[in-house]
Amino acid sequence: MIAFVKGILAFKDSKQAIVDVNGIGYSLDVPANAKDQLPEIGAEVKFYTYYHCRENEVKLYGFTSRDDLTLFETALLVKGIGPALALNIVSKLSPAEFQRAVRDSDHTTLMRVPRINKEIAQLIIIKLRNTITKIHFDAPIDERSLQRHTAEGVKALVGLGASEAAAERAMAEAQKILGSTAKLEDLIRLALRYV
Repeated sequence: MIAFVKGILAFKDSKQAIVDVNGIGYSLDVPANAKDQLPEIGAEVKFYTYYHCRENEVKLYGFTSRDDLTLFETALLVKGIGPALALNIVSKLSPAEFQRAVRDSDHTTLMRVPRINKEIAQLIIIKLRNTITKIHFDAPIDERSLQRHTAEGVKALVGLGASEAAAERAMAEAQKILGSTAKLEDLIRLALRYV
């Protein structure tokens, strides 16, 4: 219905953004990590959108990339996952991480998302296992490089005194923010903030 919204960023926080499009303010529910990806207030911005209409509410969800929108829509295919939980998934996992987790039946990665327990993770895997590799994301990711960077980064953080679990979480968060093309040094530097 509404494919995207492009205009001037009027407001942003960890849950919402308001975009001024020719004098009309569109309120968008956004993933928690979107605030860090957005420009300063007053700059031009573009969100890919998902229009959600129920009998008692109408909401517009906004994403900074088409890959995040595709991930959101894919998560909604699973019975029991609504827009709020799908937004959590987009906030915590990159499209490639989600795709790998489903393909490899990796419950642990899926359970990093708030409100996803083992049963919901299993439901996601069962529902999407056969179709997840057919879903096309715009940004291809070299998995070997990503895994090597993550493993080396976790090892470095553990060497600095972090627990392995905290190091993995910090590296995942840094990877989510900086993306798949980030250098190892930059990932470690940012991950130190989350340990």
